[in-house]
Amino acid sequence: MGVLNYLTRSGSSLLLSVAALTSVGAVAAPPSETGDAAAVDSVTQCEFAQLTIATDFDTARVDGCEQTAEHAYRLHLKPENLPINPSPWYAFRLEPNGLTQAQEIKITLVSHNGPARYAPKVSTDKFQWQPIPYSENDNRMQFKVTLQPSQYVYVAGQEIIDAAMYDNWLESLPQGPQQQLFTLGESAQGRPLPAYQHIAGEDKPWFVIIGRQHPPEVTGALALMHFSNELLFSDAAVLERLRSEFNILLVPLMNPDGVALGNWRHTTGGVDLNRDWFKRAEPESQQLHAFLQKREAAGEEVFFALDFHSTHYNIYYTMPADYTRPDGTALQHPHLVTDWLAELAARIDWEVKDKPGSNPDRGVFKQYVADTFAVHAVTYEVGDNTNRQEIKTTAEAAVLTLAETLLERLPK
Repeated sequence: MGVLNYLTRSGSSLLLSVAALTSVGAVAAPPSETGDAAAVDSVTQCEFAQLTIATDFDTARVDGCEQTAEHAYRLHLKPENLPINPSPWYAFRLEPNGLTQAQEIKITLVSHNGPARYAPKVSTDKFQWQPIPYSENDNRMQFKVTLQPSQYVYVAGQEIIDAAMYDNWLESLPQGPQQQLFTLGESAQGRPLPAYQHIAGEDKPWFVIIGRQHPPEVTGALALMHFSNELLFSDAAVLERLRSEFNILLVPLMNPDGVALGNWRHTTGGVDLNRDWFKRAEPESQQLHAFLQKREAAGEEVFFALDFHSTHYNIYYTMPADYTRPDGTALQHPHLVTDWLAELAARIDWEVKDKPGSNPDRGVFKQYVADTFAVHAVTYEVGDNTNRQEIKTTAEAAVLTLAETLLERLPK
């Protein structure tokens, strides 16, 4: 199944497959790709007599490799810097050299500074992905891949969603006088921070959606896209009303450098972006903060925010309903989130886990929104191995129930 075939919307002709996102048909991988130069070096471009393990594309990551037997290879995964939350990412392309018939090879991944996390998936085109059997033992993961003559195979810890795919997806969203693509700013390495805004009116409150602060968190990216598609395309009356009452800001790729370089967690400055919202040492957090401050200075209220992530299971990290800011003021609409998640739980077949918590010194985005704007924000976490149809179904129910909950809080 294609990575973003899950983004098909019932009742719509819009199909957001990876092929559609990248404006490229599902064809065999080319001999080489124009990737980010920083992702390619002599260590990670592993060449052997019968096989090349290539990393010349955005999101690619291997930190050393060796041949251990005739058809067996060991690949090393190392973090960009330490300390780090261990999320050993990998993505590479297998290029057989001179094969005349099918050949099975054995791959062992060795994760340094962290246990194995992401189950392997394979693709011949980066659009259609299949999980493959594997075994794991602490920091090692082993699996086999069958190579065919003259056919390249991509291997990655999750489906690949790179900057080009985000750009094509954003371009597919409604465009017009009230809906525009724009660039929020640039990353530390000069990559754009793509953004989209829907403007209901200068006096309307803002609903803010961000994602991909942590590079490998692809299931969160899928949920964000499903959620945003329903939010912006649906003709459901409640969503049409939401679009008439709220300005919407969407920044789906907050850490473009980390994604391009296949980082485990951090920016190129070695910073966990979701711990930087009070220090704002990184240009990515600085630029979103500047945008929101400008809106507030213009008298436009930040009303609610969602931050999409992935972890080992589905969970919603929220602010406590009775949270009081350091200046002694309570958050507006204290029961907004608890009411929303209760309604969501009533409409889907899966458990909705809500974990309220306050971390005043950690610099996470939801805490920043609460302390800066006195409103609720939620970290919407999706399990690494959550069924992709479940991600879609949950996201579509989440946006409908959230719209109802937000609209109930507007002044009559």
